[in-house]
This record gives sequence, C-alpha cells and structure tokens, in this order.
Amino acid sequence: MSPQPYHLADRGQSLGVLDYEAVLAGLATGRLSPDALAWQEGDAAWVALRLRPEFASGLSAVASLEPPPPAMPWEAQVTRWRTRPKFATLWATLKAVLFRPQATFTAEVAADGLRAPLQWLLWASIIAVLVGFPLWSLLLTLRPVLLGKIGFPETAAPAIFNLTYFFRALAVYPLAAVVGTFVTTFIVHGLLRLFGGGRGGWRRTFRTLAYVGGAMCFVLAIPATACAVPLWGFLLAFLALGFAHQEPAWRGFLAVGIMAAVGGCTGLIFTVWSFARPFMR
Repeated sequence: MSPQPYHLADRGQSLGVLDYEAVLAGLATGRLSPDALAWQEGDAAWVALRLRPEFASGLSAVASLEPPPPAMPWEAQVTRWRTRPKFATLWATLKAVLFRPQATFTAEVAADGLRAPLQWLLWASIIAVLVGFPLWSLLLTLRPVLLGKIGFPETAAPAIFNLTYFFRALAVYPLAAVVGTFVTTFIVHGLLRLFGGGRGGWRRTFRTLAYVGGAMCFVLAIPATACAVPLWGFLLAFLALGFAHQEPAWRGFLAVGIMAAVGGCTGLIFTVWSFARPFMR
C-alpha cells in the first residue's frame, strides 16, 4: 500500500489525515462512512472510500456486519402493533408471496417473530371482507338472472347487501383466520417433524402459513380468482415451507397434502351426513 496518508472529509467537514490502517479501522468500527471522501497527494480529485480498490476488503467486512434487509416489504414498514400499513406495502408483499415465493421465503429464514405475520393475516382477512363481501353479494344477486339465461328456472334474488351478515363476517373471519392458522401450523409442523423436516421450528412454519394464508384471503375475495385458491394455496404452501425451512419440497407436499386430505374427507363426511339425516329418521 502507498505510505501516503489520506485526507478525509464527509459532508463538507474535514475528518483529518489518516494512514491506511487507521482508515480501515474507522470503516470497521463505523466511525468512517464508506461515502466519506478521501484524497492522497497525486490524486486528481476526491474519491469516496467505497470506490477505492485498496479498501475493498474492509468494505466487504463492513457489509457482512450489516443486518440483512427484511425479507418481506410488510416487515420493513409494519414495526409496531399500531402501525397502519400503506397500500403500496400491502401490494408489494402480496406480489412477493404469490409470484416470488422462492426469493421471498428463502430470504425469510433468519426471521422468527410472530407479530408481523399476525398483523398481515389480520389486515388481509379484514380487507378481504371489506372488498369480497360486496363482490360476492353482487354475484349472488345476479346469479338467478345468469342461470335463467342458460335455461335454469329463475328464483328470487337475495338482498344485495345484508349488513348483519357483513358485520358478522368482519368480526368472525379475521379471528377464524388466526385461529385456523395456528391449528394448521401445529398439525403441519408435526407432520413435517414426522418426515424429518421442520428444522427451522414451528415459528417459521407459522410465519410461512400466515403469509400464504393472508395472500389467499385476497385471492378468495375476488370471485373471478376464488376458484384458484385450493390448487394455488396448496402449491404455494408446500413450496414456501420447503424454501423457509431450507429442505426438500416433498416433506411440505406430504404434510400439507395429508392435512388437506383429512380436512377434505372430514368436510365430505359432514356434508353427506347432513344430507342423509332426514332420510334416516
């Protein structure tokens, strides 16, 4: 290295004259910013420390000490329970979960907090009711007319917007989403552990399922996309679990698949039983 000392300045303030080792130490401790300007005798102009090749090793060490950015745009903005998320944050998180699961959930492995995914799940379910209830009410109102046009007998149309049902959904749906996600987490995580997976812990499983579940709330709220929820949610859940736990996807496939199969069979049994009860009397 050149024995010439460095004249340093940052934001118009002189930082003095330091030798090479002192500059490296300043970068390592954070006393010197990588954007600080340096000048040596013979230089044509002042140059930022980050642009000087002799400090590349020191700058890489500083970068390795910096905390990684949040994996979810949601977690970068929603830092307290009372934080009101912005629409751009909701949209960015939704796109990250739905369309970039590998990058999103692979980068998320260092996080284990439950507050942010809980808030995401609550906000997603509330917004899904606010948006989806009017849309589904309108669809149910138009259904008799649409069925009549294709040859089915028309029936009386229900009320377009029932406030009682709306407020019930607004109160029950978020609570059901949270409770259901916790129950699903313990079942799915238990199955993951049975198959030798889930090494990241149940919190990581909950975070993954909460973000996936919240995204599916948005998809379910739109009648045109609701039919995609079973397949899309299944694929997204087991793939995201593999990315989050850093393990083969087949474990998540089996865990989510068994959970879905048991839930589907249980629902089918109750449905058949409800239809069969009048004939068994």
